[in-house]
Amino acid sequence: MNIEEPISVELSDDGSPIRFEWRGVFYGVTSSPERWFARRFWWQLDERAPRGTGDGLVDREMWRVDAVPLTTGTPRIDGTFDLGVHAATGGWRLSRASDDVLDAQLFA
Repeated sequence: MNIEEPISVELSDDGSPIRFEWRGVFYGVTSSPERWFARRFWWQLDERAPRGTGDGLVDREMWRVDAVPLTTGTPRIDGTFDLGVHAATGGWRLSRASDDVLDAQLFA
């Protein structure tokens, strides 16, 4: 499911995500994060870059992680999450999430 909501992320010494908070729930990364770059839909965004500066506005750094909720009282459902970071601001967003239980039901 596409989400595109702001999150806070804790990084390891090498710069990869190890924990993140989304909607008041803390998640712990349980897999080795996979890094790639994704094309942003820059033509649909409100932000505009000043002429001659466009670094980080076309592509954004993404990380795919498997994570579980760490917050007490939260259902323990494993999920796969795509986390994106904005190059200019350093702000993180949860881009996509998929739930292993739902995926198993849909694709069994």
